[in-house]
Amino acid sequence: MIVTNPLDTVFGLPTHSLVVHAVVVLLPLASLGAIAIVLRRSWVHRLGLATTIVGAVAVAASWVSRFSGSQLASRVGYPDPHYDYGQVLPVIATVFFVLWTIYWLFARGVPGNRTRPWWLLVLGGLVVLASAVLVWFTILTGHSGSASVWEAIIENTSPGQFVEP
Repeated sequence: MIVTNPLDTVFGLPTHSLVVHAVVVLLPLASLGAIAIVLRRSWVHRLGLATTIVGAVAVAASWVSRFSGSQLASRVGYPDPHYDYGQVLPVIATVFFVLWTIYWLFARGVPGNRTRPWWLLVLGGLVVLASAVLVWFTILTGHSGSASVWEAIIENTSPGQFVEP
């Protein structure tokens, strides 16, 4: 099968439905890793790079999900409020990632400077706040997307009932 637009379909399946799984797993994982490191700074050397890599992949996946979601919506309609949440989530993810990356780079310590400046504590607080907002919006976006796909099917069927396409 030839893929004409990778944001539309991959191997005959909607790209959006494949990529969202990475988003709903990796964004909260990166957020929780960042919170843990801010609260327990000694973990920055063990978990900082992994959290940053997971965060980078998650942010990229959130943008792919946003654009592939628009492609899918042009086929099946624009589900409210999922579409609106999906437009905002990658922006929040990007803000989180920028804050986290700056925090991580400075929290690791600049050679010869072992002090923890006041602004790093403030930045850590912003990372925790951005992480909480990101997890909340990930839940809102994921739940509303699942509801737009599955709610009508669940309401119109019962367990054990086969539904033909």
